[in-house]
Amino acid sequence: MSEQIIDSKVISSHNVYLTEKVEKLLQNKISWDSISAANIITSEQASVIAKGEPTPEYVSALLNVASNVNTLETLQNTLALLDDATTKDVSLLDNFNEDNLNSLVKLLSNDDETIQLLAGRIISSYLSNVYHIAKIDYTPVFKWASNLLDSENMDVVDLASQYIQGYLSAIPLRSEFYRNCDGVSKIINVLVKKNPNSQLQYQLIFCIWLLTFDESICAEINKTHNVIPVLIDIAKSAIKEKVVRVVLQAFRNMLEKAPSANMLPMLGNKMVPFCETLLGRKWSDSEITEDLTYLKDELSKNIQKLSTFDEYSAEVFSGKLEWSPPHKSEQFWKSNAEKLNENNYELLRVLTRLFSTSTDPTVLAVACNDLGQYVKYHPEGKKFVQDIGAKQHIMELMTHEDPDVRYQALCATQKYMLHAW
Repeated sequence: MSEQIIDSKVISSHNVYLTEKVEKLLQNKISWDSISAANIITSEQASVIAKGEPTPEYVSALLNVASNVNTLETLQNTLALLDDATTKDVSLLDNFNEDNLNSLVKLLSNDDETIQLLAGRIISSYLSNVYHIAKIDYTPVFKWASNLLDSENMDVVDLASQYIQGYLSAIPLRSEFYRNCDGVSKIINVLVKKNPNSQLQYQLIFCIWLLTFDESICAEINKTHNVIPVLIDIAKSAIKEKVVRVVLQAFRNMLEKAPSANMLPMLGNKMVPFCETLLGRKWSDSEITEDLTYLKDELSKNIQKLSTFDEYSAEVFSGKLEWSPPHKSEQFWKSNAEKLNENNYELLRVLTRLFSTSTDPTVLAVACNDLGQYVKYHPEGKKFVQDIGAKQHIMELMTHEDPDVRYQALCATQKYMLHAW
């Protein structure tokens, strides 16, 4: 699926949580003349709204009310009318200007949930349908929608995912979203911890896929958010083909646009056998087979080029450490300990980060072993490990519930003692 054929109407209608609220609001009667009498709108604008014909003048009048009224009921009804009109005719969104957008952004901090959700949906519809978007600061929008992903109400989480899809349809805003809010972290959290249904999985991964069209994001998204193993696990158990398809398309973007950043983590996460397994299934969508074949072929070409240290690096970057041969090889550590310092101690930092991000006893035990070996065979290893905060993590693991983790933490600590702090 190319970026050029993304359906701009990404906001689906399957979620009735907000739709039912809007339908009830649309049945209410508002005295627009009284609002005109309060000098919020002109009498002409009151007449235009009362007629209810979806015209640019109608939208302009509603936006004027939304910007200036504070009454809860009136504001809810105004936004419902605005949402309804612009949903039925997206060309009306072209009439929005910077002031209108800023007024809607302010409503995201309103105490009323319905007002927030309607304002957020209108902004999402605007960003996914208008070619030349108004130049305002959208960071508050991104932070608001990302925070909705923390909600215990899965209907709200679902709406937030739809809104973020809409926001990311605006190509210039993808980098701003990625760098100015913790949206990706929250997306991953929902995927891993909230047991989303297939539709919500698809929407959330769709957001990640949109971000992977940005080369700079591709170069760091896995390093920062460890998305590769998460998406592989989802694809393995996915019920819907569209979920598998969007996962593979995200992977393809990552490999094409930033191979140096993603090749090793993909190999470390055993993506070649993953692709081979999925290729053994029958798919109605030919794009799935094409993407699987591409990924398998590109990754296979590089397996043969890997040195033992490359294989070790791939495993570390994958975050799924196992007792593979390098970990216990004294010769490996004699030859390669100093390589953990390369790229500003990148591998050393990844190993240390696993103490905070992994709960797998095998991963924790192997990480303790590796850091102990590093200290043993690197003349300044003890200093670097202490500087990045690994020493404290390892000492804490000496009381871990798993006996192998405790043992490996103790062994690592003994190595530190031999190279006195």
